[in-house]
Amino acid sequence: MRLWVDRQVARFGGWVLPPRCVLCGARGQSPCIDLCPGCQAAFPAATEVLRAGHGSLRRCCAPFDYATPLDFLVQALKYRGQLATGRVLGILLADHVEALGLHVEVDVIVPVPLHPARHAERGFNQSAEIARHLGRRLRLPVEESLATRRRATPPQVGLHLEERRRNLADAFAAGAARGRRVAVVDDVTTTGTTLQELARVLLQSGAVAVDAWCVARSERHGIQGGSRFEPSPPAGRMR
Repeated sequence: MRLWVDRQVARFGGWVLPPRCVLCGARGQSPCIDLCPGCQAAFPAATEVLRAGHGSLRRCCAPFDYATPLDFLVQALKYRGQLATGRVLGILLADHVEALGLHVEVDVIVPVPLHPARHAERGFNQSAEIARHLGRRLRLPVEESLATRRRATPPQVGLHLEERRRNLADAFAAGAARGRRVAVVDDVTTTGTTLQELARVLLQSGAVAVDAWCVARSERHGIQGGSRFEPSPPAGRMR
């Protein structure tokens, strides 16, 4: 019954405010996806969507490569606060997770947290924005408070793997996750160091399994911005 109600609400919302593509401005997709089929078809699909986990992670799902035009949407959300792109990214990620059946083995979604100072500066957590729409689409609870970032860390961009690990040491804390299967959500993963460390803390807190769901994967050592948008945050910003 609730699923039927959600669908009717979405249809009504799409009728009142017809969706518009966040990339080209053309009509979006019914009932309320702000992305046209043409632009969606241009998204750079990852050659390997699902990877077996290593270390603390059970597995990792990232359906897209971090390239144009996907990088434009990620940066529009993260650096310009265009929250409508968070819904687009969350829905796209949800569709892939659902197609693979990964959601049936997860109890709760946890976005990668920001440090409180960084959250106050930005005004939102881009991972939480994606997770919110992802959870709504998959009908899974999203619990931002289950993980916190207790130490402000410098940006990971440009750091080697071992430097990334040292940078994240003791950066996260987790609430009681006993017996729960968790999916941690982020916008982009490069080396997976952040996801691994967060997963480790959640397992120590009692989680029985931790998956990682990210919109995109960057194979480059550090994520550079696309030419159509602000390429990176100002120097010195903390995540």
